[in-house]
Amino acid sequence: MQRDFRTTLIPTKQTLGLNHQSSVYLTGSCFAENIGQKLMDLKFPVIVNPFGISYNPISIHKTLSLNSPTEAEPTMIEGVHFSYDLHSVLNSNTKEGFQENLQIAIDKQKKHLKAKSTIVLSYGTAWVYEKVADGEIANNCHKQPSKLFTKRLLSVNEIVDSWNITKNKLENNYPEHHFIFTISPVRHLKDGFHENQLSKSTLHLAVNEICKQNINCSYFPAYEIVLDDLRDYRFFKDDLLHPNQFAVDYIWEYFSDSYFSKGTKLLNQQIEKFNISLQHRAFQPDSAKHQQFLLNLKSKIKAFQLANDLDFQTEIDYLKAQIL
Repeated sequence: MQRDFRTTLIPTKQTLGLNHQSSVYLTGSCFAENIGQKLMDLKFPVIVNPFGISYNPISIHKTLSLNSPTEAEPTMIEGVHFSYDLHSVLNSNTKEGFQENLQIAIDKQKKHLKAKSTIVLSYGTAWVYEKVADGEIANNCHKQPSKLFTKRLLSVNEIVDSWNITKNKLENNYPEHHFIFTISPVRHLKDGFHENQLSKSTLHLAVNEICKQNINCSYFPAYEIVLDDLRDYRFFKDDLLHPNQFAVDYIWEYFSDSYFSKGTKLLNQQIEKFNISLQHRAFQPDSAKHQQFLLNLKSKIKAFQLANDLDFQTEIDYLKAQIL
């Protein structure tokens, strides 16, 4: 008798279909970065975490509704200007530099929100750090002393209420969106094993309630794919906390089967072939054989670009620079 030694999640085809004309905005944990990079490599119009990585839902919601640099007044410590509401990628040695970085991020966000984006929110943890001075939740503690913060677990209602406020703000300013929620499979064991489970359970309950209340909100099971389907340390990096590349690729396949049509997947396959060819490094780059390879590749990409209305100008310019 044949026995199954693992449980397998079967992808469910979603009514929401994504294609190469779909604007996709991904925000939240590093899981958003992983899937976002895959989409960018395949020429989807994508923006990923313009304000940097965020992990807790309240901070993710706050960045999603930012409209002006004045909404995140910077703090200056030891010559560095930063905001507890934002990631360190926006930090600057001057207030003007910080505000400029923030304005660029806001402009990128507005561009995608105006394009009726599909918005993917990846929640990482329900644990938050509140500033003792004013009780506000910090997105990033910027390596400041722990005595400045109080750690606590968000409640389900806090997350749901925060989302409803954010969603109303978005719908008042931009066209209707669809929202995909996911919970990062990254394990936050610095909080403790039990505490990590409490955190993830809180996020699951909150997302379930959000999706029940809103017909334009749905859930993608990244957490279950890693923890229930793969369910093995072979699929984690050496730190045993972050899913490795095999796991990311496996999640991507599930995502593709859920949201892409057969035609979109065929386009993805061809783009992946181009990407592999572009990574080729010849031992003799000046040889006639390699030069002909570059010419043929450039010709194929230009024809594909024209036929499918996709932007490969960076790749074409790269090939032109290699051709003698």
